[in-house]
Amino acid sequence: MRAGICMVILFAMWILCIANFVLESFFTEPVEQLTRIVNKDEILIEFPLAFRRAWKTDIIYPPGSVDVSGGRVYLKPGKYIASYEGKYYWVSEDFVIVDYAHLSEILSYPIMGGIQFILTDGVYVASERDIDIFAGAVEGILADRRVLALVSYFDFKNNVLLLRRGIRVKVLDWESLNTNKELLLQLENASDRSEYIFLSDGKLLRAR
Repeated sequence: MRAGICMVILFAMWILCIANFVLESFFTEPVEQLTRIVNKDEILIEFPLAFRRAWKTDIIYPPGSVDVSGGRVYLKPGKYIASYEGKYYWVSEDFVIVDYAHLSEILSYPIMGGIQFILTDGVYVASERDIDIFAGAVEGILADRRVLALVSYFDFKNNVLLLRRGIRVKVLDWESLNTNKELLLQLENASDRSEYIFLSDGKLLRAR
């Protein structure tokens, strides 16, 4: 008896799948999707053809974007470049991956590494704790052109700052580094590639 009921249920599900396929075939057609991307300027983007049913249209939005109605979406601007699983991405202020980074941007812009991203609601978001303190130090350095010219890599996992001259700085306190970042200018004309330690009290020492 139970086997017969299971067979009837399976047959009914099979009929429903066939019916859904027929409906999709006859009442669905590809349509052009035009979406206005709002950032600094408003840009009209044509996405690949979307499928429109008689009762519903599948809307395609870029990852990390926010619907602002009227056929427009706000695309979060990239603020940092981060390396993740061997690739480089632009990351928004709230540490959401929003775009790939071009080779020319990678070579001319400091990179953040040691950050893990998790897939949440269709977007990749940084999963680390205390990322705000680290971001504050990065933002402070990016805002100072003289210090920015020295830096090539921020390593969040290992608390290390790499300078373009090959100098490695072990950071014990990112917040203190943000406050006393001008001390890095002492290494602007350093002739060797020694390792330095940035202490929590704001002192920069050469490691022995």
